[in-house]
Amino acid sequence: MSPKVQVLLLIVGLIMFLAVHAEEEFGEIEESERSCAEAYKSCDSIPCCDNIACICNPMRTNCKCKKGVFRIIGDWIGK
Repeated sequence: MSPKVQVLLLIVGLIMFLAVHAEEEFGEIEESERSCAEAYKSCDSIPCCDNIACICNPMRTNCKCKKGVFRIIGDWIGK
């Protein structure tokens, strides 16, 4: 086998190796993002991110992560 073919096979193998590890890391990032709910998302089964309050209706269903007035104002001023 010529050296050019060997180098090409080495490069293809390296690219495939890196692609597999990139997919694994992306899966870990995606999983960690799902460990909490962002503002205005459902918090029935997972807690809210960034210490946002989880507000439910009187029947304890349809829970949503909701920011308080001061937090909304603080976010608005901070922009």
